[in-house]
Amino acid sequence: MDNVLILALCCLILLPRWAYGLGSMASIAVSYGEDGPVFCGLNSDGSHSVSCFGADASVVYGAPLRIPFVGLTAGDGFTCGLLLDTNQPYCWGSNLYVKIGVPQPMVEGAMYSELSAGDNHLCALRTSVKGMHGANADTSVIDCWGYNMTATHIVTGAVSAISAGSVFNCGLFARNRTVFCWGDETVSGVIGLAPRNVRFQSIGAGGYHVCGVLENAQAFCWGRSLDMQQMSTASAIDEGDVNIVPMDAMVSVVGGRFHACGIRSLDHQVACWGFTLQNSTLAPKGLRVYAIVAGDYFTCGLPAETSLKPICWGHSGPLALPVAVSPGICVPDSCSHGYFEYANHGDVGSSKTCKPANSRLCFPCSVGCPNDSYESSPCNATADRVCQFDCSRCASDECVSFCLTQKRGKSRKFVAFQLRIFVAEIVFAIILVFSVTVIACLYVRHKLRCCRCSKNELRVAKSTSYSFRKDNMKIQPDVEDLKIRRAQEFSYEELEHATGGFLEDSQVGKGSFSCVFKGILRDGTVVAVKRAIKASDVKKSSKEFHTELDLLSRLNHAHLLNLLGYCDDGSERLLVYEFMAHGSLYQHLHGTDLNLKKRLNWARRVTIAVQAARGIEYLHGYACPPVIHRDIKSSNILIDEDHNARVADFGLSILGPADSGTPLSELPAGTLGYLDPEYYRLHYLTTKSDVYSFGVVLLEILSGRKAIDMQFEEGNIVEWAVPLIKAGDISAILDPVLSPPSDLEALKKIAAVACKCVRMRAKDRPSMDKVTTALERALALLMGSPCIEQPILPTEVVLGSSRMHKKVSQRSSNQSCSENELADGDDQRIEYRAPSWITFPSVTSSQRRKSSASEADLDGRTTTDGRNVGSSIGDGLRSLEEEISPVSPQENLYLQHNF
Repeated sequence: MDNVLILALCCLILLPRWAYGLGSMASIAVSYGEDGPVFCGLNSDGSHSVSCFGADASVVYGAPLRIPFVGLTAGDGFTCGLLLDTNQPYCWGSNLYVKIGVPQPMVEGAMYSELSAGDNHLCALRTSVKGMHGANADTSVIDCWGYNMTATHIVTGAVSAISAGSVFNCGLFARNRTVFCWGDETVSGVIGLAPRNVRFQSIGAGGYHVCGVLENAQAFCWGRSLDMQQMSTASAIDEGDVNIVPMDAMVSVVGGRFHACGIRSLDHQVACWGFTLQNSTLAPKGLRVYAIVAGDYFTCGLPAETSLKPICWGHSGPLALPVAVSPGICVPDSCSHGYFEYANHGDVGSSKTCKPANSRLCFPCSVGCPNDSYESSPCNATADRVCQFDCSRCASDECVSFCLTQKRGKSRKFVAFQLRIFVAEIVFAIILVFSVTVIACLYVRHKLRCCRCSKNELRVAKSTSYSFRKDNMKIQPDVEDLKIRRAQEFSYEELEHATGGFLEDSQVGKGSFSCVFKGILRDGTVVAVKRAIKASDVKKSSKEFHTELDLLSRLNHAHLLNLLGYCDDGSERLLVYEFMAHGSLYQHLHGTDLNLKKRLNWARRVTIAVQAARGIEYLHGYACPPVIHRDIKSSNILIDEDHNARVADFGLSILGPADSGTPLSELPAGTLGYLDPEYYRLHYLTTKSDVYSFGVVLLEILSGRKAIDMQFEEGNIVEWAVPLIKAGDISAILDPVLSPPSDLEALKKIAAVACKCVRMRAKDRPSMDKVTTALERALALLMGSPCIEQPILPTEVVLGSSRMHKKVSQRSSNQSCSENELADGDDQRIEYRAPSWITFPSVTSSQRRKSSASEADLDGRTTTDGRNVGSSIGDGLRSLEEEISPVSPQENLYLQHNF
């Protein structure tokens, strides 16, 4: 009976909690220290027993497995729990200042409602003592044990919660919701900086700081942050300053050594700020959590899933956490207003997790809904509020996916209802067609029997029939070609609705002559709509529009931006493209976000260069007639969600001569820094002008510098980079944001290719097929490919490709390199294909036609005396002065046959 009264008294003062500081009491706790981290939690089966997993054996194996606890807290090398039967603390671990068992000295009969643990101390909020009052409405008693903290503190006013930092403690008054602190503030300054007359909902102490949730749900922190000059691993100006908190409304916050995390009230997802060590894992995005708890440099959370298995992030946190734990501390009776009862739809629920049966797990209601959704069900005592996507205002991929799924569900019912009618109509149509066919055959046979034609008439009839069939065979391919080339036409009203009225909110890009808007078509397809800016030169704007429409409706390649449709409605000219989720290469290389730049590591950068080269190679070599882009630059190379490159913006493109070596006389057009000097001065335009522009892009990829950047002494990237590359100082031009690879050989080859591309004379530059071959080999070397002929990229779709498909390319991939080389010499049969608008698979480096001298020239290699000299930068740069030999007679015959 006494135990029941004690438990009831304890539960009456326990309030719901969801985020816990370095040493606050919760259903989960993490210890840290020299022996490693440990995660402990109350089991979710209702036994209130504890399970621990981690590296510190004294905590893991010292845990009392059969003793029930109300809650847990932990510090440096120890863990403590509040006993369910006696409401007294019990500790275990290897800390020198917090001993195993019930802390001593202990007042006889004392009961506690709250625990908080720092690095080397433990404090507890006393509720009562048998036979006397330990605390009343006007005073509160807090007992502390451990290093420099063993004392009894009597506080004027009722205290609702306490939380511990490394060497200090803080409490929250129940009546006016203000905070007070005590302990050692020599390092942190927490006591002197504590805000006066500021009302908090909850607090969470960290190592040397305290954070709390104000009454308006905003987070507020004070104390010491790590000195900005010591933050050698910080990647942004605001990292390391724990006082710079997000503006999101928070349910509660938690503090680590120099960082803090909180649970957002909008979606119950985690937001973290402050200093983090190098190689720390980031907080999970898009994951809802029930509760979080912090160690020194890591944080753990309990996902809002039926498995109830915690996860950790940060630096040096516990790795394997195979245990399902209770998501919170139980409170008596029903949940108060603004909270809902936890009800897991798995094996456990609130009634099975808590003792006694009338106890509940309560969680705060989420506040508000995202912009593209609305509240379909408010928060009540048994469930949180429910947000439903508004399909007319979708702004996220999740909304689009949900609306498409809902649309399919409605269509299934309609299809099931109409299925019988459809089957009956099909059967009726088949019977009708069969009947008409039989009747027609019988009628024709009857007429033929009755007809008596002369031999001359029969001869004329046969001749006429043959001529008709022959003419029809000639006309049909042209009609099919017309159908294939035609892009879908949209109305202006349809595209205006898809983009939300062309508002600035949907604008994702802007150029000199056009703006690009993000839109969603009626079928849910996410598109990019390019809208021409109304200019005084209407004729020039119309010409660029029809040029890009005509080219893109004819071209189709895996690495050219796909045109979906257009709108030509009077003064409005719109082009509809696939939407590229990751923007342009320019944004990744020259943006202000360092994380965005680091996302493009060397392998991805070289892969993007290879893919862009393949797209330009298709324009020059496989389109008929060839297409000269004239505006190749990093902002016109777009990146999709899988980091694949697409060449875009064909507004300045023109059709070149059938002989790609013959120059065109055209006025200069393009972008400064990328413009071919020979084309700019002499107005000689060839496909080699695109090669120069692509060489500048390669230098941007290697160095991370803009084509023209006046903040440097050498503003032009070509004038700066080429002398350094020729001097053999390749490391001087590499992007300092990325760590250089262990072997610079691949990057040396790419730098050599870039130097060739930006030569002053067009005839000295390589063609795009040679550039593509050299880049593929460099990527294979960068990825560690053992065979120079091994395919290293997935096949793409190429329209009108005329590359050779040798029989050797169809052999199994496990053949050795020598077998492939022998096969190249043994079987020289070529599979010829016509230059039509048919889709063909592209080729890898092993399938491309070869010109040994030019490929060796671009690759920086020579095979004299059977030695590979490409490993030295001197020999690689010596190849810069070599010439590219013409194609072989067999390849020339193949090109003449196809083009």
